[in-house]
Amino acid sequence: MKLIVKNEILIEATPEKVWEVLITPKYISQWDELPEDYPLEKMTEGSKVVWDLPNDGQSITTIIKAVEEKN
Repeated sequence: MKLIVKNEILIEATPEKVWEVLITPKYISQWDELPEDYPLEKMTEGSKVVWDLPNDGQSITTIIKAVEEKN
């Protein structure tokens, strides 16, 4: 048996504004957690979010690909 879940929302904003919210730390921190010392620069390909773990390890999320909009 397969279970397929689909979810949609309507965002009344331009694609440029949505992208801005997805790559700008000041907006990201409003809907997701970022490390306290995360830089304020916009995220790009290669940007990393590094969490220090209690066991002296790290959890790292890396942006591996960002596709620019083409008009």
